[in-house]
Amino acid sequence: MSQDTLHLCATSRLAQILRDEVPGGAGAWQTPAALTMVQWLSALADEAVLGGDAELPQALDSEAERLLWEQVIADALSSGAGAAAPLFDLPGLAASAMDAHALCRRWGLTAGGAADEARLFAAWQAAFLKRCRDGGWIDPAGLQLELLDRLAAGQFVLPAQVVLCGFDRLTPLEQRFIDVLQARGVDVSERDFSVPAGPPTVHACADATAECHAAVSWALAQLAEHPGRRIGIVAPDLAGVRDRLAGLLDEALHLPALRPDGAELPRSYNISLGRPLAEQPLVRSALDLLALGSGRAAFEQSRLSTLLLGAFWAGDVSEADARACLDAAMRRDLPYFTQVPALLRLAARQAQSCPRTVDALNGALAMLAEAPRSQLPGAWGRVFRQALAAAGWPGERPLSSDEFQAHRAFGEVLDGFGRFDALLGRIGQGAALARLRELCRQRLFQPETRGQPAIQVLGVLESAGLNFDALWVMGLNDDRWPPPPRPNPLLSVDAQRTAGSSHASADVELDFARRVHARLLRSAASVVLSWARADGNRMLRASPLLGELPPAGVHEARLTTLATRLAVAAGCESIEDGVAPPVAEGEVVAGGSWLLRAQAICPAWAFYQFRLRAQAMETPVEGLDPAARGTLVHGALEQFWLRVGGSEGLAALSEDAARRLLAEAIEKALVHFEEAQRSPLPERFRQLESARLVRLLERWLAVERERPEPFTVVACEQAASVDIEGIRVNMVVDRIDRLADGRQLIIDYKTGAAINIDNWASSRITEPQLPIYAALVGDDVVAVVFAKVLIDKPAFAGISAAGDLLPGVRGLADPRQKVFPAESFPDWPSVIAHWQESLHAVAREVRAGVAGVSFASEADLKYCEVLPLLRLPERRRLLQAR
Repeated sequence: MSQDTLHLCATSRLAQILRDEVPGGAGAWQTPAALTMVQWLSALADEAVLGGDAELPQALDSEAERLLWEQVIADALSSGAGAAAPLFDLPGLAASAMDAHALCRRWGLTAGGAADEARLFAAWQAAFLKRCRDGGWIDPAGLQLELLDRLAAGQFVLPAQVVLCGFDRLTPLEQRFIDVLQARGVDVSERDFSVPAGPPTVHACADATAECHAAVSWALAQLAEHPGRRIGIVAPDLAGVRDRLAGLLDEALHLPALRPDGAELPRSYNISLGRPLAEQPLVRSALDLLALGSGRAAFEQSRLSTLLLGAFWAGDVSEADARACLDAAMRRDLPYFTQVPALLRLAARQAQSCPRTVDALNGALAMLAEAPRSQLPGAWGRVFRQALAAAGWPGERPLSSDEFQAHRAFGEVLDGFGRFDALLGRIGQGAALARLRELCRQRLFQPETRGQPAIQVLGVLESAGLNFDALWVMGLNDDRWPPPPRPNPLLSVDAQRTAGSSHASADVELDFARRVHARLLRSAASVVLSWARADGNRMLRASPLLGELPPAGVHEARLTTLATRLAVAAGCESIEDGVAPPVAEGEVVAGGSWLLRAQAICPAWAFYQFRLRAQAMETPVEGLDPAARGTLVHGALEQFWLRVGGSEGLAALSEDAARRLLAEAIEKALVHFEEAQRSPLPERFRQLESARLVRLLERWLAVERERPEPFTVVACEQAASVDIEGIRVNMVVDRIDRLADGRQLIIDYKTGAAINIDNWASSRITEPQLPIYAALVGDDVVAVVFAKVLIDKPAFAGISAAGDLLPGVRGLADPRQKVFPAESFPDWPSVIAHWQESLHAVAREVRAGVAGVSFASEADLKYCEVLPLLRLPERRRLLQAR
């Protein structure tokens, strides 16, 4: 290849691959000239500017063009009588307008039409072009047309030969470019990248997950058989399957990469689809630090937790433990919306100090607070750099390769912030940060690939001009291939269809898909095509482009991970170890009835939480969470019954007197709650919660008045303790009622709708508190019930020795109750005996160290605090592999 030959490529990926090609037999060589049309025309524009061409307008980059469209649209929408700009998604409208304008340039379309949207866009386009002329700017597609005119006029030195590479279809702009080159005597040819290929194989897979498993298993088999092969996996919907494919490839080929410290280990595969720069952890940390501003705003604790537990700023290594302790204290002691100064004061009170963290936050806040209220974007870029430096960004440890590239890319965004000075003028700090965040969201970041990965995962466009030894094309369902038409809503649909512009109609997309499909079938000697039969409960169909190819049947593959292969090679034996050390003499196992509840549901839950003392971090919420609301209900009812005493006192109360006593009880409950929380509730919120409790408890007292038997409340929030198989179980019973004849009823308040008493008849009692008290603590207990204190359908639910003790609670002998079958539970003593036996059996499991991960249903683990330790996803994969 000589430099007199230019390879004009459809994608920048193909251009890079061609530049990396090594001519055979040469000890040294020139890099082949391989560029996209946009890259080459940009180089010609730079050449013209360096040559002193003052007439060429300044080209807007994509971010500047989007911003200019946004301003034009905002001004147009704000100028009408309705001032409708705040009602619209301006960034979304700007993106659609950019696309419509580019379609006009590249496909020769004209703005305007009968539709309101088309008329609006025509006005916006005219205003956009006027602003460009006034500012001496030009949009990228407009610059390409300008350069084509100059090429046609004889400007610029052209190569002798241009080779077209990877174009599936040419736009009118690209065709005009070729015509100009040929008119100037350039030899234009097309490179054929096709390879001799056999007939493709078609597979139907159960669903998208099975399809990903099949593709990865196939790729591994190809590499195992021929280690030097170049493998391709192409997906029309790469964004939808990217994470699944990456996870499977890591699990199969690079198991250490699943660890946090292995995230950037070299991979033997590459995925072409980049992610927004704002999603890179290093950049996200910088944006979150800048969002703190002067520190006067209040932030959700989750945002502050992300900073404290994250990396890339001062103290991220040396003070990681102290930061974690500070985060735990913040969750416990500070409100849901917290200001940074309050967090810093809390840090000063902590036993484990983090001075670097505190100094960094103070420095960054001071830098941002001292900045002028408004200034040009370029000045804000410098302020943001200084604030990040004061915060110790990008952290204490050396950056990895990917992090270094993200750091460089973010620096480029900050350095280029000044190019918006003329467009935005002076703006405030919040607007500047919002613009910076939007720029990082719009910029795609793809770390440079080291070496030549054996497996390439690509979208259909990125695969243009590439060939492989073996290729799998997945996701070929009729709803994705051909892609559905997406005409631009701001242009006339008829005009787009007539021109055949991109995504204009089903015919256009079918033609595009046929071209790409044919190219893919010629891209490798061995080609596999696949589609999914279902998406959940929705049945799917194969693409019509597969209609002429015979199917090879349903493809099922179970991925063999690297860990499994290594284990087999090393002769490792897989065992299930679900036995912990037995409870030692003198060992205290906390948890009360929750210990037995967790053991009955899943023994590993009980072991991790109550013997190893693992617990979940508190999750702050705004206002009151369901648990706090339940606490207030318990407290208010306790205060009420301490004053009223029982059914006789309740019956003697007038409606006004009952409401007055309820109000007093609720007030005491709120005071006790605030004292326990060490934080007063906002006054307005307090009033609303008090009114809610009045309505709820009045509704509940109406149920209490319907009880047929007189009763006396003998205990509220009654503490009790019992020894079960050497395990000390402490608990608190919400309420104990005594009937006139001395019999007792045990009541537990429930403020949630989901209540299950069916488990009381099973061998593993998952709601054990009331059975524990009735069977092992209380005397002459004849009923155990839940009091469903709900505004909708309040009621008692449970079981009693005899009927008519409580409304809605059936006696054991009642044939309508289905929980305790008569053949197994003929009388009340048999129920008590069953509870005693079951509770002792579960307690013996705790004492013996039974700690396996076994459970009836994952739904039973809803309130498990140690759920990550159960490793359910890994368990599912192991079960699938059997």
